[in-house]
Amino acid sequence: MTRLSFVVLVGLSACAVGYAPPPAGPTSPATSVAAHPDMTGWRLMGDAWVTGPFERQIIRIGKVEGRFARVMLVVTGSTLEVGDVVIQMVDGQRWSPGLRHSFADGSRSRAVDLPGHVRFIRGVELAHGGVPPGARAHVEIWGQ
Repeated sequence: MTRLSFVVLVGLSACAVGYAPPPAGPTSPATSVAAHPDMTGWRLMGDAWVTGPFERQIIRIGKVEGRFARVMLVVTGSTLEVGDVVIQMVDGQRWSPGLRHSFADGSRSRAVDLPGHVRFIRGVELAHGGVPPGARAHVEIWGQ
């Protein structure tokens, strides 16, 4: 009987070696950006890769993405200079929040409240900007 107990004990301890508990808390790409867990409630609306200097870069969103009251830009991969941002609504209205900014890799804009009630957004236009030569920046548009 003691020999059987010893075999069972060795077998159980062998199963426990190398066990690691699962990571704490769920992570979802839809709720976190660049390891920022405070993106809860935000949804990725659209994205684009930007290279070189540009006069106009339009990131299409579409009505299917839903209605939003606030937007935020997230930039990864490189630095990005933006002279202006213009939000294009589905009803044809264009609105600029006056967001002129130099984004560092891994940075994001402030949350921009859209005028009026929640809106359907057709696209976001980046105007008069650029990325350093040979680099490319990934721009994401998030909505809430």
